[in-house]
Amino acid sequence: MPGTITSRPGLTASLLWLVFSPERKTIQKIASTWRDGRQRIPRTMSFLKEKALERLKTAWEAGRLAHAYLLSGPGGSGKEWLMTQMAGLVLGSPHPAAHPDFHSVAPESKSRRIVIEQMRAMEQAIQMKPLLGRTKVAVVRDADRLQPQAANAFLKTLEEPPPGCHIFLLSALPEAVMETILSRCISVPLREKSGGRTDGGSRPVADALAGALLKPGGPDIAAAMNFTRVFQRATAAVREQVTKDLEAELKQQMKHYRESADAKWEEGREGQIKAQAESAVIRERETLLHDAGELLAAALRHHHVPAAQGPASKIAQANPPPVLLRRLAALDRTRDLLARGVQEGLALESGFLEMIAPHP
Repeated sequence: MPGTITSRPGLTASLLWLVFSPERKTIQKIASTWRDGRQRIPRTMSFLKEKALERLKTAWEAGRLAHAYLLSGPGGSGKEWLMTQMAGLVLGSPHPAAHPDFHSVAPESKSRRIVIEQMRAMEQAIQMKPLLGRTKVAVVRDADRLQPQAANAFLKTLEEPPPGCHIFLLSALPEAVMETILSRCISVPLREKSGGRTDGGSRPVADALAGALLKPGGPDIAAAMNFTRVFQRATAAVREQVTKDLEAELKQQMKHYRESADAKWEEGREGQIKAQAESAVIRERETLLHDAGELLAAALRHHHVPAAQGPASKIAQANPPPVLLRRLAALDRTRDLLARGVQEGLALESGFLEMIAPHP
């Protein structure tokens, strides 16, 4: 089964086995109709972090480690862990974050974006000669939060980094990363090591999707709308809880700094709370979309290597591979709509209606 990590934009490497499956002609025909006229395969097949580390270690030992990787996946998939392991390997240090040749950036502004000044400072640092040894590591956390100006300023370095420099970009929303960035990185999509990720049965949203697709009489508009409401309630609960926690933190800070804090500081902190809450909602939304995609992917895998049990196997029985691929494509397009800033309710309703409603 092919599993080589590829740098081709929009092609998830762990899906290559599908291209060589008996349904390859159907799959290629469907893929060729996807946006931008390019073959884009759904981003739902992914690596466990341990497997990804094994392959990257092999590349490093063979002297074939690429200069830039995009490590993507939902919260808990191991992006930070994998980056730390690889950084330690490259720098020869068990604690790479404390190494003088380890450089990183993350969203810090009130808008929770990575700004151009941050990228210029990191570029200047990695262009200098390593302080120890011959290698350097640069890390961009939440790469989907790069401001366009910051991303453009980083393109030259990303394309031609200094000798011995390896760059790792991390993102839970790879579809929101600029295409010019994606095209210069090797994509390593990750997934959680969880039984629910294989079958989808332990996740509420995946359960709701299974219920919609297995509805007596077949999935319909009502089933799609009901699933949309379940999804929106899940993200709303996260927004409410995160906002509550952050506001409690603000009250504690105001109490502690009552005499020194001014109105401008309080206003700025409130803006940060809103940005942090929205960032948490986006991460949770991507996790929920991933859960839905993993259920469909498990059903698709069941057609080739029967292993799934429960909802995934039942969905596989009711949906031939071409239909599952169209459902995955609809989920992919929903992600793209959200990444482009389409109003969330509209994007979810239209996307889930396409994903769940009957397919000819």
